[in-house]
Amino acid sequence: MSNVHRLRHSDKIFFVTSNLLSDRRHLEEKEYSLILQVIQQLRVKMGFLFCGYVLMPDHWHALIWVGYPMTLSEVMGKIKVTSSGRLNKHRGTQGANWQHQFWDRFVRDADEFDERLKYMHLNPVRRGLVESPEAWPWSSINNFSLDPVVVAACPIQTDYIQLPDSYRA
Repeated sequence: MSNVHRLRHSDKIFFVTSNLLSDRRHLEEKEYSLILQVIQQLRVKMGFLFCGYVLMPDHWHALIWVGYPMTLSEVMGKIKVTSSGRLNKHRGTQGANWQHQFWDRFVRDADEFDERLKYMHLNPVRRGLVESPEAWPWSSINNFSLDPVVVAACPIQTDYIQLPDSYRA
């Protein structure tokens, strides 16, 4: 029996990372929206919250809240299987596209939540893909704009949450 806590816990926010298999080609522009469509469909169906994200050419990060009795493993498994199938259909390929495992961490408080958001949003800048986080359309950075026109143009709307001071993983 596994002793991995994420398999048993829910009602928490997780910072997750999922990587493409090393032998798969990087994501193309159209494939970013395909992945976000999958996530949107599954979050409606499964009821998890999608609080922040960044899609990169070879991996993605997200802040996901999973409600009891669902587990993070169930959510991530469904996202990876469904998006892999759509990628294969688009590419005319077969098989897995994502590494079997994913990396996760409980978000322990509001400060860590903010740190993880900043880390994700700066990822495209650190990789030299854009000059500023707002220029990368495949992250949640513009969901936090004060301009409703900018927010409405985002490819997916994130869930807004306010962590209570007492929040602890």
